Amino acid sequence: MSKYFEQTRRAGNHERAAVATRPDMQNLLEVVAKNTGAAPREVLEDRLGSARKIRLPFQPGGMLLSPGNETTAVALEAYRALRTRLLRAQAAEGLHSVVLTSAMTGEGKTLTTMNLGLCCAQLDDCRVLLIDSDLRTSGLSRLAGISEGVGLSDVLAGRVDFSDAIAATDLPNLFVLSAGTCEAPAPELFASNRWKELLDWCKVTFRLILVDSPPLLPVADFEQIVSCCDNALIVVRALKTERELLKKASERIDPKKMLGVVFNGASVEANGYYGYGSNS
Repeated sequence: MSKYFEQTRRAGNHERAAVATRPDMQNLLEVVAKNTGAAPREVLEDRLGSARKIRLPFQPGGMLLSPGNETTAVALEAYRALRTRLLRAQAAEGLHSVVLTSAMTGEGKTLTTMNLGLCCAQLDDCRVLLIDSDLRTSGLSRLAGISEGVGLSDVLAGRVDFSDAIAATDLPNLFVLSAGTCEAPAPELFASNRWKELLDWCKVTFRLILVDSPPLLPVADFEQIVSCCDNALIVVRALKTERELLKKASERIDPKKMLGVVFNGASVEANGYYGYGSNS
């Protein structure tokens, strides 16, 4: 994991992001709650009180990174910085749902989604829902250890209610909606109104919704997925993502929804620090 870049239409500076202190973060969360209309905890308990429980296949107090080395320590700070920037954007504009995607496969979007979700869910009263919308590979579902049972595809097909498909993890603020079991073609499933209805329901229930989507270029699902979400982040991988592919991928996203780029996979030695800046 490496250095993170934020390039938004709203932020004109390219300064390195400072990680908020705990009091500052609490104030930020209060602004987020006010601006997003996040429901109180009792609403969550009423809506998801009977949600099935799952145990994450890794230590929920940490990230999906190898502990005890320099790379992990720097990567954790990068995720915290990314979290701070994301929450600031949320507080300023009231966004709820963010799609994480990449130009092609193998660039780290699923791992980034999971780690960012874990990082955000460690904050008090920051309820996070991870949605696996990559129905072909179910990568996020397998990573969370919830590859079996009903999920998003079953919701979109009208087989189950929203609350019946969401699972609560052993990290109190983290919830997962897996890919599910319905084998209908993904484009047909996302073409229904159920996708928008689901996200509208989730906006009342959760403070932040992170959607792991298919890559932009190989499949047609992404445009259907992002159409109902507030913003999008593109994950690119050092020494892998080709400039022309990234350009083509970014052209498929509405500029108003383009939140930024996460630069993944560069070595600590090559960069010397982790921060934010322009990727141009």
